[in-house]
Amino acid sequence: MIIPSRRLLLWLGLWLGIGLLVQLPGAVGLRNLWAWTGIGLALIAAVDLADLFRQRPRFMLHRRVPEQWPVDSPVQLQTVLGLEAGRPLAIKVHELYPTMLRASGMPQSFELTPGDQVQLSWSARALRRGEFSIQGCHIAWLAPLGLWWRRQTEACEDRFRVYPNFNLVVQYGLLAGDRRLQEMGIHLRPRRGSGSDFHQLRDFRDGDSLRQVDWHATARLRKLIAKDYQEERDQRVVFLLDCSRRMRAMDGMLSHFDQCLNALLLLAHVALKQGDEIALQTLGSTDLRERLLPAGRGQRQFGALLETVFDLQAGPTYPDFLVAATRLMKQHTRRSLVVILTNLRDEDHDELDPALALLRARHLVVLADLSEQIGAEDSACPAADLDAALLAAGKALYRNQRTAATRHLRQLGVIHLDLPPAALPAALVSQYRSLKAGGML
Repeated sequence: MIIPSRRLLLWLGLWLGIGLLVQLPGAVGLRNLWAWTGIGLALIAAVDLADLFRQRPRFMLHRRVPEQWPVDSPVQLQTVLGLEAGRPLAIKVHELYPTMLRASGMPQSFELTPGDQVQLSWSARALRRGEFSIQGCHIAWLAPLGLWWRRQTEACEDRFRVYPNFNLVVQYGLLAGDRRLQEMGIHLRPRRGSGSDFHQLRDFRDGDSLRQVDWHATARLRKLIAKDYQEERDQRVVFLLDCSRRMRAMDGMLSHFDQCLNALLLLAHVALKQGDEIALQTLGSTDLRERLLPAGRGQRQFGALLETVFDLQAGPTYPDFLVAATRLMKQHTRRSLVVILTNLRDEDHDELDPALALLRARHLVVLADLSEQIGAEDSACPAADLDAALLAAGKALYRNQRTAATRHLRQLGVIHLDLPPAALPAALVSQYRSLKAGGML
């Protein structure tokens, strides 16, 4: 593609402007000069264009692209461009990234001489999960006289996968100690003195309970010896992930479904670090084929979880909680912590209650119910018109329904977390660690 440069457009605009002036009655003698100037400008532009077609620059192009990206998080990329042959060129480069990326730092302009390379740094933020690729880039170079740009597409494909935002997992791993974990909103409950797995014997310390004293070891060593406990291990956390239409509700740039996946990864990481097993089951999948991840532990299980959910999307389907609960009861016969991630409405409880009753016959159930952001807004100002009054009434009705749903679910013995998506990761981890410390799991 050949594009006129700003210099050529400027000269052409100036020539046309002078053409308007020579049309005045007193400038008749300048019209021939103006016409010959236009002919000269056209010849110069033609010569410059011919030189541009004769040029055969050879470019070398490659990128440094991470294979795994977290969704809605900036990622740094590098494009390396070299000129193998030709003359020194003024170059513009623009990467042909997919539409689901929001990039900054492109296009870029620079000078390049034969035999040299330039490294271009730019950043991109993925708005959607899945597998994507950068097919190539546009390279444009300036003609010798600077009147034309020639642009060509340089093919260079790099594939990458966009995963749920695992930066929360990295952040959790970097925060050592309970006080620093509170920076993420994770609140811990002190471990009980009994009901947990025995860990080791140690010297009695001030503040220890007398129930922790091992009297046989105390009599043998003639000093107070206490038993040290650790949280129980080898337990199981099963995620029941709703992939239906209500999970497509947006909260900022991310949907409720993406927010749930981010929280799911964090809780899975914490559970695996505690020595527990994790498993996954979906309901309401778009293709009606639910994804199942068998129970397992260790870092390999976390990688399997990432590969299972990285391209999973919420669709226009309706969740069947009872069918999902029946399938989960067949898959997991040992008592587990079942974490249901969904976005409920008041009319869902007729179908949800039997499913919860079935699950509670064997498992401990935590229902993470995401609330719409509009329901959290409140204003003490009186409504200015009928539309504002109706909106305020709708918000009040929505809040009252969710309060009643929480009360109803807790009466059924279900741990109900009614919270906005941004608070979900910390709330889930806090609830999990509280259950572990309390011996309920």
